[in-house]
Amino acid sequence: MSMVAVLISEDVFARGAKFYELSARGPLVEYLRKKVGDLTVSEYFDDVSPGHYRGLVQCQDVQRLTYSDQSFDVCTSTEVFEHIPDDVTGFRNIRRVLKPGGVFIFTVPFSDVPETVERAQLTDEGIKYILPALYHGDAIRGSKGVLVFRDYGRDLLDRLLLAGFSSSKIIKSEIHPFLCFGSYVIVARA
Repeated sequence: MSMVAVLISEDVFARGAKFYELSARGPLVEYLRKKVGDLTVSEYFDDVSPGHYRGLVQCQDVQRLTYSDQSFDVCTSTEVFEHIPDDVTGFRNIRRVLKPGGVFIFTVPFSDVPETVERAQLTDEGIKYILPALYHGDAIRGSKGVLVFRDYGRDLLDRLLLAGFSSSKIIKSEIHPFLCFGSYVIVARA
């Protein structure tokens, strides 16, 4: 609900806008399927090369997207980038596939602290754990889940600027004023 509120407030539903969502399932995808005429979705599968398909779903690795430069007006993702070993490369790829003036709207686990905490790094020797391993549940990978590489802080905005975005902001979306339901949504403009 927080993502939808921000998508509406950022006025991204222009006629003919091309959308890319980094997931092929879930409530946001279902909402976008109803709202958007041109929607591309994908998933990351460990055993499928980027650009190829598993069934009807295309595999993409955000660190090496196979889409052409300036393919989309809007990119969205929910709870993805904390799982990306090299998030800045992933952000650069999202920026690359956005058209001039395009927007990337996404969520990650976020703490209103100054600095991102790195939990793990991918090295030539494998995964180096800086903190105890943390996994998030995942419908594709089952009970093992997906490794969390970092817990984001406010310097996330700097990471986005470093990746080539012209601006970035964090919106605290308050959906229900009495229940205080909402979350942080990040908006980065190409």
